[in-house]
Amino acid sequence: MAPRDVKTISLIEDDVDIDPEVESGIEPKRPKGRPRSESSRVAILAAAYRSLQRQPIAAISTVHIARDAGVSTATLYRWWSTKEELLLAAFLHEADHELVLKPEGLPLERLKEYVLGVGRFFTGEHGIVVVRLLTAIQDDAALRKQFLERVYSPRDKEIRLLVDEAVKQNQLPADVEVGRFLDSIIGPLLTRLLIRHERCDERFVAAVFERMVIAARAQS
Repeated sequence: MAPRDVKTISLIEDDVDIDPEVESGIEPKRPKGRPRSESSRVAILAAAYRSLQRQPIAAISTVHIARDAGVSTATLYRWWSTKEELLLAAFLHEADHELVLKPEGLPLERLKEYVLGVGRFFTGEHGIVVVRLLTAIQDDAALRKQFLERVYSPRDKEIRLLVDEAVKQNQLPADVEVGRFLDSIIGPLLTRLLIRHERCDERFVAAVFERMVIAARAQS
């Protein structure tokens, strides 16, 4: 049997992305069940996040993201059907690494550490991304729906469960209004970020958190 062509072997064994606009203009079909390239997916997410850091959402295009990631737009659309879906995925990819609730420890201390993490995330290169997303969802109903479903609601649910744990362990009073308590903590951070464009340094975030805990206990 004659040996297969080296180029053919490469396309079979490696997850190579060929731009449809290059060569014959037709991307080769992949065998069914073939795993997609994780390196390509991560490269696209990184490129999308860089775009969020550099320019407003309205100015971002999937063509430029694909080019920056070194893949074809066809490859990009295998994972995400819209630009907005991709940008949210890119944001979550970063946020999930930076904003993590500790699985162990006293609930109020875990909540405080998480809030401190939010403050750190709002500071520096991530802050401008948060601003752009929160600004864009005001005029884009579809993006707002995805943001609430994929970003806000899951985290809000996690944090509320943590507050419930704090109540059960008598770290917070049983009659604490969870929504108001959490809004009073995150609100000042968003004010600094969105309106005053000031850094959410750790001392400021810790002070806000401690004041809200004291207020919740005093109102009981």
